[in-house]
Amino acid sequence: MLKGIVSVLQLPFIHHDQIDYDSLAKLIEETIDADVNGFLVPAVASEVAYLKQTEREELVIWIAQQVGGRVPLIIGASSEKVKACRYFGQLAKRVDAEAYLVAVPNALYGALDEIVPFFQNVSDGIELPLIIQDLEFNGPGLNMRAIEALRGVLPTLLGMKIETIPAGPKYTAIRQAFGKDFFVAGGWAIMQMIEALDRGVDAMIPESSMVKVYSKIFRYFVDDQRVQSLQLFRRLLPILTFSNQDLGTSIAFFKRLLVKKGIFQNATVRNPDCALDSYQLRVADELINYYLDLEKAIS
Repeated sequence: MLKGIVSVLQLPFIHHDQIDYDSLAKLIEETIDADVNGFLVPAVASEVAYLKQTEREELVIWIAQQVGGRVPLIIGASSEKVKACRYFGQLAKRVDAEAYLVAVPNALYGALDEIVPFFQNVSDGIELPLIIQDLEFNGPGLNMRAIEALRGVLPTLLGMKIETIPAGPKYTAIRQAFGKDFFVAGGWAIMQMIEALDRGVDAMIPESSMVKVYSKIFRYFVDDQRVQSLQLFRRLLPILTFSNQDLGTSIAFFKRLLVKKGIFQNATVRNPDCALDSYQLRVADELINYYLDLEKAIS
């Protein structure tokens, strides 16, 4: 069972048409050194929607080789199409990943009777554990009846990554329904990290540039030092309040932070919604300096 901080690797690009593997190698090493407990890749924060299938396959194979089994890997296999999900689920098995993750397709939130058949078709014949991503940034996501139906028919279902509004009560409902052996993780609700830990989530799955602080918050908490965990988390909140306004702001901000840390060569994005205007850039740079001071203070 994965425990702790499992971070999503951001992808650096040379211009817009090529993945910068040198910078990505630096990010992997930096994040492992920061005590990450695993990686999820590619996912939303990796701008996976803007990757070609050939790029995505090459990326997964390269990352698995670079990580070399030092920490567990979850391979993002999400797509609107069953065939693509299965392809990347099978690739996850080939690279010895811990699990593969598939998000509920957006269209199926309005067609709940199609969700169980979708995931049955995705997972059929793939022995690797499956994690379902319940991702609805501005909505409640799956109801418990649908989740219970999935649990009942999917023998390889390891758990769920919950990214809904609100996330907290759903963590608890799932934990109470399925017990401590069912993997429960949070992601976008990182601003409620302490609440998530109080509710007993196994992992938080944020981006990778602030893993050093996330990991220390988590370690304080599991060592029964909740006060210290809360104090450090509150020092991180000004950054999260800015970065988590929307997905584009988040991607752009954390790439800018990775450039300032000397890990990425540039902050190039493929997602067209990631542009920051001059006011946002000023605040972003103030917060980046604030974060670097915070990281230095806990070293």
